Amino acid sequence: MSFVFQLLSRNIGKDLINCPALLWPLIAAGDQPPGVTFSIATADPDTARAAVSAGARAVLVPVEDDFALADRMAVALSVAEAELGLADGVLSLILEISGPATALHLGRHLPASRRLAAIGIDLDGFGRGAAGAVDAPRTVAAGLVALASAALHLPAYLTGAASLSPSGKPAIGGFTHLLVDADGVARSPLASPPWRSPTDISR
Repeated sequence: MSFVFQLLSRNIGKDLINCPALLWPLIAAGDQPPGVTFSIATADPDTARAAVSAGARAVLVPVEDDFALADRMAVALSVAEAELGLADGVLSLILEISGPATALHLGRHLPASRRLAAIGIDLDGFGRGAAGAVDAPRTVAAGLVALASAALHLPAYLTGAASLSPSGKPAIGGFTHLLVDADGVARSPLASPPWRSPTDISR
């Protein structure tokens, strides 16, 4: 399944920094590259390198335990740049907090990669209270992500069930971006009404 990720131009490659905002197709590992600049969601360095060769310029890494996967990906992206003759720093890293352990790590130290272009949280990786409600564990975890993004001066995105308010904005304060599909509909199955305007979100 393909998604579009709206990402401001901070910390991305020199050839893209003149764009005030980007809509990058965000594809999962195994999806067909769209033939334009895109991001790929994977924690596998080999998959990421193949995607970079096909045009990817950012990798979204979901992390559930600690930042080791993201650290390894940052190294892999440096190697890929050298091997493919790309400018240093042209490849970006998007960090998605997908479990409680990583959220707790954010409370102790911040990820330090200069490649970080955005940080987000997938609420589906956390326990849930009443159906459709954002309960205390997810609120605390989301708060840690929002604080980390503010400290790092990076865009913060929210995804997963109950990530949208009825108005179509992120349901938790501190977040400026959402993951959306190719039609601009947010990835939040409990959202009502669907959010359909990715260009409305700005930092």
